[in-house]
Amino acid sequence: MEKKGFIEEFALFVSLSVSMIGVGIFYAPSIVAKYVGPSGWISALITGVEILIILYLIYKVISLNKFKDLTFILTSNYGRLIGKIVAVAYSILTLIVLALSLRTFSEVISMYLLKNTPTEVIIATFIFIGMYLSRGGLANVVHFNEIVFWIMFVPIGIMLLLTLPAADFSNLLPIGGYPVKDYFLSSFEILFLFNGFSMAFILMPYVKKRKKIKSVIFKSSIFVTIFYIIILILVSATLSSVQTADSIFPTITMLQSISSSSGILEKWDSLIMALWVIFYFTSFANIYYFSSIILKDVFNIEDVRISSMIYVPIVYLAAMIPENIIDVRNLRFNYLRIGFIGVLLIIIGLTLAVSLFGVRRRSVSEK
Repeated sequence: MEKKGFIEEFALFVSLSVSMIGVGIFYAPSIVAKYVGPSGWISALITGVEILIILYLIYKVISLNKFKDLTFILTSNYGRLIGKIVAVAYSILTLIVLALSLRTFSEVISMYLLKNTPTEVIIATFIFIGMYLSRGGLANVVHFNEIVFWIMFVPIGIMLLLTLPAADFSNLLPIGGYPVKDYFLSSFEILFLFNGFSMAFILMPYVKKRKKIKSVIFKSSIFVTIFYIIILILVSATLSSVQTADSIFPTITMLQSISSSSGILEKWDSLIMALWVIFYFTSFANIYYFSSIILKDVFNIEDVRISSMIYVPIVYLAAMIPENIIDVRNLRFNYLRIGFIGVLLIIIGLTLAVSLFGVRRRSVSEK
């Protein structure tokens, strides 16, 4: 059992940031470009507002329920049976999305880095590493986030600076010119890649200075939004909007375009893939822990070590269902996002409404 009040402000900031950014930065520009061409940064800005609202609503849900864990909140508001069903549904849906992203990740690693390694081996390896990290509990996950934050953003910051000489910012013109609905549709596509915001439910009850949570939410939302805007602008400036839309992983294509005539940087592709691995695993580890801890709480499992082991075969089998990356994208952006919206409305919207009603009812009865 984790002790309350051990997560510092910076730990909350980095944990929210790395969970939300994830590996989506490598293929989000392609998805967005299909809707709004080179104006994807506007969609990212809209997504930033959406994620700020979502995180604030999560904070309100948790604060209204006296900073209890998510499973306790759901069972308290909906009853034990319905609350547990909703919690398990959210856990499994999040895990399926995670499994499909793992399949995409393994295919890319097979293409660029480990060409002779079977996809099954890559998938199994990452599941077991994620399970091992989850077994250490929330404190281990948070400390891991604090360490890996700098490993993620310092190298990619340098790489992005190196893309500037090849960037042609006239590619971003004209600004706008697309239907308003396309900006909101593409912003939702980005939001779907931000499913790591679920970690807020797990992190916030254990924050030491709860009065600072709202400011941390604002900072992490701004950080993630600016980071995505920079990525989308640089990809559009380096590649044409047509190239961006046609490429599966345009951010990787952009980074690969960096030339190193000085010879200081060798095996540039391997360095990019190493960064890809770090970004993906950080998001994977956080979301895997999120699903494991919910399973533990719902079924009163003694330790998260056991619940994390239960999900191993489920993640593996779900990751092996699609035959290729195209199948993954078709599955992920059709049926799953419908379930994502539905569960999100229940977990956040309806739970907030029920919690507010409960608080008002208690205040009236006390009078």
